[in-house]
Amino acid sequence: MGFTTVNFSKVLPPNVVNIKQILDFASRKGFAFIEIRDPNAKLTLSECEDLTTYAKQKGVEVIYAIASGLLNPNYWETFSRAIANASIFKGPKIVRTGASGVEFLNDEGKQYWTATEFAMIVKNANKAANIAKMFGLQLLIENGLEGLQGDGETTFGTTELFGSNGVNENVGLQLDVANFFCTSRVPSKPGDVNTFVANNVSKIGYTHLKTSKDHKPQQVLDGNELPFETFFNFLQKQDKNYMAIELSQSTSLADVYENHIQSIDYLKKYY
Repeated sequence: MGFTTVNFSKVLPPNVVNIKQILDFASRKGFAFIEIRDPNAKLTLSECEDLTTYAKQKGVEVIYAIASGLLNPNYWETFSRAIANASIFKGPKIVRTGASGVEFLNDEGKQYWTATEFAMIVKNANKAANIAKMFGLQLLIENGLEGLQGDGETTFGTTELFGSNGVNENVGLQLDVANFFCTSRVPSKPGDVNTFVANNVSKIGYTHLKTSKDHKPQQVLDGNELPFETFFNFLQKQDKNYMAIELSQSTSLADVYENHIQSIDYLKKYY
């Protein structure tokens, strides 16, 4: 069990001093790993070397994640820095990226990728994953703003991305259990999410454990619109054991700490 540093982003944005403070908390509370969310790969190589030494001293593994979408104009520049940074950290050797990006952020009404966008997404994802593999890393892509399933002809979503006409075997899925309901522009039906996860669980590298209620992310883990136990059953059977708590951000550091503690208490109580 771990958590993502994005939970702290409003009070401890990602820099060396702040991430060391977050690592202190992770170690003190017995978390096995953290996901360092460095949206545009601004951490330098020397800073990452410093952080990996510190994380090792604290007994905490690190997964490195950027937030740039695969169609962002600066994607390859960001990705090149991310590959170098991710290679430094001790842990499951993952580099995580977004799938959806500026194409959605620049169009508030957009729900799916077009056929042209989808072809480029697949091309870029495959290229990035092949490069990552050369460096001993696996590329993971998170389900995000896109709808779960398009029509496969003019509209394309997460299902098509990981389907037979989608990405290659080097591309893995960074599953977010709540994004289907509170981030996707087309909130999914729980049954459809169940089917998608059942069909793609072998591709999952790690999971964001997050609560969606009434299509809104929550500051504390407290169930989900498709219950956690459904995901846990799939993940356990495939030994997909890395799960990072992701919480809606608070502006109080004391609250952020408390929200993590309450979330762990919730998991201990029910699971």
